Amino acid sequence: MGFAVEGRYILVPVEPADAQKYVDLQLDCLAETYNELVDAGFGERQRAERDSWLKEFDQNITAPKVRAFFAYENPAWQPGAPLSCAIGGAVDWEQPVGFALSRPGPLEWERHTGLPLMPEGTRELTHLYTRASTHGTGLGAALFDAVLYEEEPAYLWYIKGNERAVQFYEHRGFTRDGRFVDCQGAWGDAVTGRMFRGVKPPA
Repeated sequence: MGFAVEGRYILVPVEPADAQKYVDLQLDCLAETYNELVDAGFGERQRAERDSWLKEFDQNITAPKVRAFFAYENPAWQPGAPLSCAIGGAVDWEQPVGFALSRPGPLEWERHTGLPLMPEGTRELTHLYTRASTHGTGLGAALFDAVLYEEEPAYLWYIKGNERAVQFYEHRGFTRDGRFVDCQGAWGDAVTGRMFRGVKPPA
């Protein structure tokens, strides 16, 4: 456990028993992120797939060499106050405000996209989401650093049109693959693409 972003947030490893809490936050963040970008019904379609998300969580959290963290707000944090003032807050451990997970890829669904696979074992940034209320506070960067080490070869998938995310990852050394895949099912008309750093992209 440790403070991040000058005491404003606390990062705690995700455990297998956290499935419900993880997926509930994931569904909230998906709705906040994509209801406008994809369509207004996006979040509700994802909520209808909650059992699938729980199954995916179990697969991810038990993967070899997985790294996963929750972020919690520290209620004792005060803007501009010394770090010592951020000690002793009664954290609500049932209400995380962000999460990130990375694991070696490729994942099973990637084997059916039609795109060449990244080299076996390349670390994938599988999830990185924070509540909209925390955007711009540095929380996303803290979670990123917790699950991907500096200059570590890695790749990720993003939804086409999410330029805010693309710029965030480009600032951290990722490059767009330039090829896209149509999503299916609850993802509606969304289109996904891949970014990578420190690894040769597949031909």
